[in-house]
Amino acid sequence: MVATRREFTYMQPALDQAQTPFLDSLLVEKHRWQTSFHMPGHKGTLEPDPKLVDYWGGNIHPADLVEINGIIDYLHAPKGALKAAQELAARAYGADYTFFLVNGSTVGNITSIMATCGRGDEVIMPRASHRSVYGGVVLSGATPVYVAPDYIAEVGFPLATDPAAVTQLLAQHQHVKAIHVTSPNYYGYLSDVAQIAELAHAHQAAMLVDEAHGSHLAFHEALPASAVQLGADMVIQSTHKTQSALTQGSMLHCNDGLVNVARVAQILALLQTSSPSSIILASIDAARQFTATRGNELLQQALQLAQYAREAIRDMQNLWCYGEDLVGQKGIYAYDPTKLVIRVNETGWSGFEVYNKLRYEHGIDAEFADLKHVICSVTMGDTELSILKLINALRAISQEDSGKPVLNYAFALPTTLPEMVMSPSDAYFAPAKTVSLEQSLGEICAENIIPYPPGIPIIVPGERVQREHLDYLLYIRSKGSGVVGPEDRSLSTLRVVTTS
Repeated sequence: MVATRREFTYMQPALDQAQTPFLDSLLVEKHRWQTSFHMPGHKGTLEPDPKLVDYWGGNIHPADLVEINGIIDYLHAPKGALKAAQELAARAYGADYTFFLVNGSTVGNITSIMATCGRGDEVIMPRASHRSVYGGVVLSGATPVYVAPDYIAEVGFPLATDPAAVTQLLAQHQHVKAIHVTSPNYYGYLSDVAQIAELAHAHQAAMLVDEAHGSHLAFHEALPASAVQLGADMVIQSTHKTQSALTQGSMLHCNDGLVNVARVAQILALLQTSSPSSIILASIDAARQFTATRGNELLQQALQLAQYAREAIRDMQNLWCYGEDLVGQKGIYAYDPTKLVIRVNETGWSGFEVYNKLRYEHGIDAEFADLKHVICSVTMGDTELSILKLINALRAISQEDSGKPVLNYAFALPTTLPEMVMSPSDAYFAPAKTVSLEQSLGEICAENIIPYPPGIPIIVPGERVQREHLDYLLYIRSKGSGVVGPEDRSLSTLRVVTTS
């Protein structure tokens, strides 16, 4: 019998990972076909634009349900089906508490900083942190203490946070409230989270981990362990990045100890929309169920496909695919074999150029590119056919004469971090003026300057603009990198703090 609203009473199930309690509650309401006199304006009956139907693969208006329907549990005060779905997720990922996120891992990173740090509190973080972590610093008023970039020579990018560097910073700073690291990073490399967590807890600091690219780690024994199991207090995962949730669908996991979970809920209610998408939330519930029940099997397939691709790429002329060969360098503790980090510069093309060749000549979209590499992510959604298509495309590119000299793109990276004159929060909200790029030299920057991908700032608010950082920024921009953060996307001007 199909339950009606009056008959439907959510009963707390045993923690059976085959269940999808929130999705089930939405289906009950969808099939009631109520006459709506509330939002959304399409009321589930207005026909969408045919182009939208083509884009969606069907009409999803009837599924666009909102919490005003009494049966639908509310993200910011879950009491029934959504609460049960989050409890199932906590059990599946090994956390004490789990929050569903509809604003991506961005809101999880911001929340993790705001929940553990206040104005003037210190947070240790790698300079190579995602821009959302910097957003958390700005909104919390915290003072960042940077782990300086420790570049891997072959890659030209810092890939991990060395516990030795954290130990040194903890000895120098007595008021650290949190340590925030990214593990795994865009390139699939992991830090020794367990050891860094021990260091954090010895100083009564919270251990925060941006694990946006590692939501799958807990579901196969051949993968590195998730930070949730390694002593981290808060772990942020993008369920949409390596699982099957819709884009923006993410999770924030909390473990008992140093984190006030009620405070976390308050901050999420402040930052996330008050009109959460049931469609995104349902996809998170379903992704958890799918990964918890079938993830091990499909991750085994993904691991085999990734290994096959890695070996094939290593046999191609002018290409190389990194893996275990970087483990042990510069704080790298482990790597995720499902990430293919492909060095391409020996073809004569840059990573950006090969990325575009894959897209426009071979119908393949890579995860992202940098000057020397193209990075491809293998997931549970891949098949032998998709992997063979990638291998064949890369082989064709490797055999093609670029007509260009081989460059290793060994442009001198900035040797020091910019001087921090003001806290990022103070500078971000300070009176500012717009000046030309050249006039900005020596001034205090009032905005983020972030090459994207992978979203690591060159200059952040409160730092003095210096020549070597501008030169590096202009160089990578000339090679195809985008930039986010500044008001002027052409980067001909910058906003700087008005000092008089």
